[in-house]
Amino acid sequence: MSSDDPRQRDRIRFENPVLETERLRLRTWRADELDRITTARTNQATAHFLPFIPQPFTAEDARFWLGDLAEQAAAGLRFNWCVADRASDVALGNLTLFNLGEGGGELGFWAHPDAQGRGVVAEAVRRVSVWFFGSPADGGFGGRRLAIRTAATNRAARRVAESAGFREDGIEREAFWLGSGVCDDRVSYELVKSDQSAVC
Repeated sequence: MSSDDPRQRDRIRFENPVLETERLRLRTWRADELDRITTARTNQATAHFLPFIPQPFTAEDARFWLGDLAEQAAAGLRFNWCVADRASDVALGNLTLFNLGEGGGELGFWAHPDAQGRGVVAEAVRRVSVWFFGSPADGGFGGRRLAIRTAATNRAARRVAESAGFREDGIEREAFWLGSGVCDDRVSYELVKSDQSAVC
């Protein structure tokens, strides 16, 4: 990026844009949502597919996590949204945009147990994708390529990627460590700007 590129200037500090769909609002997490965070991040699937997350995930862990999000936003390293119900504003999950550079980025996500199986995360991914590929002049990020990487056996995450219009891009053998100590294959999905009609 050149020094005149708006994205370069924004890297001084990221501010999460509030993004909405018919039923969701993507916004910044609040300090009064520790219970929703701890419940969502303390479960068997999280322990299995995201073994770097402490189990159980305590309120103190959640406070540290929120502080870390703020620091990374301040450093221009990542965006992080609370995926909330648009009507009630109850937190349903989390969506992170990271590994930003050269027009690309990667998405990571998780859902609260009472939001799983409702298509919430895929809907949030589609909305962030539209914003990511949008022109900075129109309030978008101006990106060109998005990736999602997950364990081959993480069928829920793979369904999210596929439902959001991402295409399988390759498999790295034995590249994703699981909580069981087994090294699973890692599957990569991608979405590029020319695919944007698939997520609109």
